[in-house]
Amino acid sequence: MAKSFSIQNPEALADAIRSLDDVASESVLRQAAVAGAREVFSEVRLRAPVDLGIYEGKQGMHPSGFLRDNILIAYDKEQSVEGRIASYLVTWSKDAFYGRFLEYGTSKMAARPFLRPAYEATKTAAAAAVDAVIQAKVKELTSGK
Repeated sequence: MAKSFSIQNPEALADAIRSLDDVASESVLRQAAVAGAREVFSEVRLRAPVDLGIYEGKQGMHPSGFLRDNILIAYDKEQSVEGRIASYLVTWSKDAFYGRFLEYGTSKMAARPFLRPAYEATKTAAAAAVDAVIQAKVKELTSGK
């Protein structure tokens, strides 16, 4: 094993190290987190239960597929740490509040989970999407483009 080494181009090494600071920026962190969340989001939309009828509630008419159409990706400010952790949630809008009853069940209705199984099915793909965004940014910044 080598006990010493020499650097042929110290300026290039310093530039490469400085460019890696940009990879760890808030912008890249958020882009990567959103890429992972999109993987889960698309699977949740596919698995969301769709009733064939139209439900009229206190908030008005809920057409078929209302829950599926109200699945969204939201930035979680409380769980995020600026520059270190960007946390995004795949959830339903407040108009589709009944998603929690379907996901977890009630005392009179069995659970019909769709959110957790979608996460379990896509967590590897989501991690790969996050990694791909970060690797692309590293390549972009270290190649001088």
